[in-house]
Amino acid sequence: MRPDPEAGFTLVETLVSLVVLGFIVAGLAQGLRFGVAVSDRQARGIDRDSALDSTDRTLRALLARMAPGDDPHAPTIRGDAGRLIFTTELPANAPANPTRLADIILSVDDAHGLVLRWTPHLHARRLVPFVTQSATLLSGVRRVTFAYFRPPSRHQPAGWVDQWQGIEPPELVRVHIDDTSRHWPDVIVAPMREADSD
Repeated sequence: MRPDPEAGFTLVETLVSLVVLGFIVAGLAQGLRFGVAVSDRQARGIDRDSALDSTDRTLRALLARMAPGDDPHAPTIRGDAGRLIFTTELPANAPANPTRLADIILSVDDAHGLVLRWTPHLHARRLVPFVTQSATLLSGVRRVTFAYFRPPSRHQPAGWVDQWQGIEPPELVRVHIDDTSRHWPDVIVAPMREADSD
């Protein structure tokens, strides 16, 4: 018997087709939602790793080029647990005019950002003070803790201290970043010993 060309789908066949189509659409929507969530998580991870890498590179470059001072009565390196002031050479991509040598302050501001502030370092007397420039290296920072490794002397053994002042840099500088959402490994740099490795 030949099928009737005028015959169509029955109501049951149409309902079954719609149910199957609904399952397919729901599966596609769930897969799309999962894909977007994975993509967002991956983007956040990449941003976090990128922030860690750029902050780590910047801190290492600045601390490795920490310049010793030449006047024992005017210490150029002053640091405590929460702030570090020193003179260094700015990285090649930093705006530096008229000189690459700059006086640096590293600290955490009230907005929980690890902030780098710098002014050009000149040996001559400044007639007009330079405007301090600043850049936030990392946001979401509860605090930063600096530690300084001193060499042994006749009066004290070698070890980490939380304050440093003088014209000579410490043997090592350790930077611990206490982040609100991430765990950062400590940055440990030997000033004036890593400048030629880049």
